[in-house]
Amino acid sequence: MALVSLTSTEEDRSLHMMHIELVYGVAGLVGSLASGHLFQLYSVDFKQGTLLVSLSVFLYFLCLIYTTFFFLMPSVSTSAQERNETNGFFTERNSRNILNILLLFASGILYDVAVGGGMEILVTFEMKEPLNWSATQVGYGNAAGFVVFLTSFLGVMVMSRWVSDVTLIIIGMVSFAAGIYFMAFVTATYMFYLARALTLFALIPMPTIRALLSKQVNGSSYGITLISLQLSFKIASLAYTPIYTKVYQATLDWFPGFVFTLSSIITVLATIPVSMVGCRSGRADCYERILGN
Repeated sequence: MALVSLTSTEEDRSLHMMHIELVYGVAGLVGSLASGHLFQLYSVDFKQGTLLVSLSVFLYFLCLIYTTFFFLMPSVSTSAQERNETNGFFTERNSRNILNILLLFASGILYDVAVGGGMEILVTFEMKEPLNWSATQVGYGNAAGFVVFLTSFLGVMVMSRWVSDVTLIIIGMVSFAAGIYFMAFVTATYMFYLARALTLFALIPMPTIRALLSKQVNGSSYGITLISLQLSFKIASLAYTPIYTKVYQATLDWFPGFVFTLSSIITVLATIPVSMVGCRSGRADCYERILGN
């Protein structure tokens, strides 16, 4: 994402970020379609999934080797002005944008909690009453989730011509909130895929939030800003994973889909900080800087 930020203009950065998500989604789609079958192909001591886990570890190892020895980042030329901005973080530009950065972080973390918590419970939800899916059906269900990468990419490609990044983010969040809320009441397979269809723009917010964040800082700070955001997601996952698990266990008998309703509520809350960024950006566009002698 830092590389994309460095090699794209501010106008088309959101679309370039979605290109990366699209590649990830296509790979995930292929992997999900195959995973259910690979899970059952080979077993050790009557434990299924040995081949699938081995292949996954091997692919991670290839990624590590490629990133370490073959992947090259371009050098970033830093001007004297940028160095001054970096050394004095609370310069005029950064002090003006620091609130936007905090608001975008808040929105991103809330949305990550909603999506991450809901998706972690989704597989368990699929394998229990009322769906009772097999491993192959779970793989197909995951594949349907990765189709969202394609529809989200198409959504950004079409809508970015007419609407702002903030509007794109809100559209994506509303799409996920509607789909995950409907998921709470799913009792049959066809209803599951209908709920998935409602989330067709759910992947738009995260890459667009990253694109907006990159516009708030200078080029030499792209990497640290995006890494900080990702680190925030990982820290948040340490909290929401056990919380969602406990909530699901507590509500399993009377309302198995309650956690999805919770995700929908948190997603709606995530639209508030990013809406504030949109309002602040709109006000800033009304002013023009007048330079003195």
